[in-house]
Amino acid sequence: MTAIDLADAYRTMAVYRRFEEAVGAAVVTGEVHGEMHLGIGQEAIAVALRAMLEPTDAVVSTHRPHLHALALGVDPVALLAELLERSGLSGGKGGHMHLFSRDPQFMCTGIVGASAPLACGDALAQQRRDPGRVTVAVAGDGSMNQGAVFESMNLAALWRLPVVFLCEDNGYGISVRRDVATAGQLADRGTPFGIPGHACDGTDPEAVYAALGPAFERARSGDGPSVVVATCYRFRGHYEGDADTYRPKGEKDDWMSAPRDPLSRLRARLEAAGVPVVELDAADAAAEAEVAGWLEAARSVPFPDVDRVRDDVYAAPGARQGVRA
Repeated sequence: MTAIDLADAYRTMAVYRRFEEAVGAAVVTGEVHGEMHLGIGQEAIAVALRAMLEPTDAVVSTHRPHLHALALGVDPVALLAELLERSGLSGGKGGHMHLFSRDPQFMCTGIVGASAPLACGDALAQQRRDPGRVTVAVAGDGSMNQGAVFESMNLAALWRLPVVFLCEDNGYGISVRRDVATAGQLADRGTPFGIPGHACDGTDPEAVYAALGPAFERARSGDGPSVVVATCYRFRGHYEGDADTYRPKGEKDDWMSAPRDPLSRLRARLEAAGVPVVELDAADAAAEAEVAGWLEAARSVPFPDVDRVRDDVYAAPGARQGVRA
């Protein structure tokens, strides 16, 4: 496993941060309706995941999915268009919790813990048809208590499925603190099934990359699943508009301070290593411009045609839609 390029990681994390900020702003302007869950503060996990993924791998994400989609290489304009309720990634019918891409293979679900069984199904198909590929099941800390997750781990271990169970532990299941809802260590969730677990600092891309490395190697080699738990903190409420009164102000101030903010922390590290400030400023400006370009392109995508509202509900007689050869 080679080391992660931290300068490239910073540039990518800056894009991720601007992307999520742009989506949050679109909620305020009324371009996005309904609940919107952002991953601001969790960029280091996504950028490390990006460094591990191959183009033929698959990711099944959660209700907080945007950065994982970008990490796999999903078209950012199509993704933004879908979030803006236009004819984007899912034809304007999915919204941000029902994103689907066949190439690259990405999907997400708003059902807590559902990523695990869905990922196992995909991994079983990959194991039989194209060994060497990996499926990532992303989950939050709250979902690690779901029965479906335990059942999935059992089957994944039994069948040695090429799955990486990646838990983004931001400390809260909606408004409930992990320490009052969860017993034991999350990285040990797979222990009863013989699944190795790795815990890491989810605000440090290098630490996440080091934890993901053995898990991906084990999956690709056919030795079965692993659990990786990355501790992090979400900088917004559970959803945009959440009053977020359940988290103490001091806690939020601490986690969101420059020494703990994944982006600021990595920038300080690069500056200390001799990377010129002007180069980092240029990366920030480039990220801003790139996301602005994506947003402009997404806003030019038309809204779905109301006459097609019933399309894709039923398969045409004899058709095998969505089935890969």
